[in-house]
Amino acid sequence: MINKNIKIFLANLAVGIVLFSLHVSAKGQSIHSQNQPDSMWIGKRIIMLQGFGEVNAFDTNGHIQIKGVPNIVAPVSRIEGNKIWTLSPGEITPGGWVDKSNVILLSEAISYFTSLIDKNPKDWDAYFRRADAEHALNKREEAISDYTSAIQLHPNDAYLYFRRARSYHARQICDKAIEDYGEVIHLSRDSATSADAYSRQAGLYANCPDSSMRDPKKAIILAERAISLDRSHPTYLTLLASAYASDGQIEMAIITQKKALDSPEFPPGYRYEAVNYLKQLEQKLAVKKQ
Repeated sequence: MINKNIKIFLANLAVGIVLFSLHVSAKGQSIHSQNQPDSMWIGKRIIMLQGFGEVNAFDTNGHIQIKGVPNIVAPVSRIEGNKIWTLSPGEITPGGWVDKSNVILLSEAISYFTSLIDKNPKDWDAYFRRADAEHALNKREEAISDYTSAIQLHPNDAYLYFRRARSYHARQICDKAIEDYGEVIHLSRDSATSADAYSRQAGLYANCPDSSMRDPKKAIILAERAISLDRSHPTYLTLLASAYASDGQIEMAIITQKKALDSPEFPPGYRYEAVNYLKQLEQKLAVKKQ
């Protein structure tokens, strides 16, 4: 039996993977929070006011580059002048920063974006950001409603479908999440985005709480498809391992999970849970062989 913590790990694993093409918000302007950043912000979460998840980061040569991150909501790790350093899923040290003019505290977000929607009910970007704030605050029904409004106002955007799928996923509404991830695959223009969507479909077919939705063999095919499209994320191997385990192929699950952990690119923030998952697979195999 896979324990609850491992189930949560498998359900959330893909969150730190997706890197969408750079987007610019509909507003195209910086907005200052009424509460300016100070040391009291450290440990709290912020939400970005522009873009679909981009931070400034240093490359290996010390040059500043733009890096895509999975979420526009992130915890503050440290503050250096105008730089708000944030943590992305899977990170144990901050990998990038945003300018203080481009963020507000998550605690302010819902009321702030509601005020923008009241002024302009067709502001899809405000619906999207309020939805992300609601999702982060575990208001998943409200988030789904606002993502839907954003999609209606700004159709054919893979990112919006991806975010709504994430809320369906969190609520374990597997069929709707799979459908939205399928729309992402249909609309996306880059293989990395499609790979992430395939991986999440794989996770749902392998581990959906609704047993009628599970299809381990389809999960294996989808996970392999994700890996073929983007080999830079060893976490896809863990999702493939989970699919093998769901199909009763424990030996293959162990081999695949070891391969994932052997990769130097495996996110350090997920390593502890990934090692524990491997141990559980090995214990399950030992019981099977008795």
